[in-house]
Amino acid sequence: MENNYKNVLKSPRIHETPKTVIALGGDGIGPTVVNATDNILKGMKIRGLEIKSMPCGENAIETQGIAFPEETKKAVDNCDAVLFGATHKSAVQVIAYLRWGLGNYANIRPIKYFKGMNTAFKRELVENIDYTFIREGTEGMYAATGREGKLTNLIGKGIIYKPDIEKWTEDAIYAIRIISPKATDRIGRVACEVCVRRKNEGIGKGLLEIVCKPNVLRSQDGMFLKRIKNIAKKEYPELQVETYIVDDFAARLIRFPDYHDTIVIPNMMGDILSDEAAQIVGGLGISGSGVYGSSIPYFEPTHGSAPDIAGQKIANPIATIISASMMLDYLGYEKESEGLIKAIENTLIGGLDVEKNWKTLPKDAVPPKYQKNGKFGTTDDVADKILEEYKELET
Repeated sequence: MENNYKNVLKSPRIHETPKTVIALGGDGIGPTVVNATDNILKGMKIRGLEIKSMPCGENAIETQGIAFPEETKKAVDNCDAVLFGATHKSAVQVIAYLRWGLGNYANIRPIKYFKGMNTAFKRELVENIDYTFIREGTEGMYAATGREGKLTNLIGKGIIYKPDIEKWTEDAIYAIRIISPKATDRIGRVACEVCVRRKNEGIGKGLLEIVCKPNVLRSQDGMFLKRIKNIAKKEYPELQVETYIVDDFAARLIRFPDYHDTIVIPNMMGDILSDEAAQIVGGLGISGSGVYGSSIPYFEPTHGSAPDIAGQKIANPIATIISASMMLDYLGYEKESEGLIKAIENTLIGGLDVEKNWKTLPKDAVPPKYQKNGKFGTTDDVADKILEEYKELET
């Protein structure tokens, strides 16, 4: 088996400066949370780090007639990393370029409980949760090469026959799910690298959990499971490997919430289960991510554009700030990355005394009664508190 893997978790320019980050706020709450995070990063005064905001999304369509202006694309092509907010469907080419255009395939989504965060679970069940999803991001049902269409189109290709049309009717729609050996191997190696790193840092236990649906998709998911299992056995023998059927694993996230470590999973399944896991620890407002693979990865919250609260300045910026922490680690600012996570912890722990600290807590961190009465911090209130806590750590 040919091994062309290179570590994508650290910048190839890690020892060079300056490093340039392009901030793309985009649409909905994207600009609000990205601007708040931008202010934190600038307030941290990180030597050699330059941040430049560029237009994209519907605002760019209104002002420049295109969602992804050439000037923005050139800036992205010449930067070290992208801090991305969200875009609406009309600007799908932005995310398509960041992922498929640049070749970023490894979607890493950490799931961590921060003490003081409001959650539907009893605290003793979630207080030790700290695991990571490694989601393949370019194939599966979301693949750019995938196709949807009428079943009648498949008759001429010999894939289905006329009796099948009678069973499903001509209005039925098909979709293609694609998983390749190459993409499977590379996401498997990223997952193994993350698992080893977590163990070395004392966060994980060296457990790689492979999740898919091989009992039904015997050939496709059978390949996914077998190839990653073989990579772990041959190249990372120090790791323990467990395999799960996806529906069973979805139940285990609830039944055994603090058991997990490093979870490698196909695209759509990973999207769904990582959102489920985020709810266990308090919601998408604290669910950051990084998407790696090229020399220009991008870092984004997983909550999307949330148009229903756009412009209200009440969005929780912490998912974006966690994403920024992952970005700092990628760029070689490990100390600053760790300090930023600690500042988040020191902010959210205020939730243990909500009455005293609600003004600097995001809406989803306070109990429903406080949410209903408008007793929570604005996006900027929360970001300012996190920056304050970070500066306290530096003194």
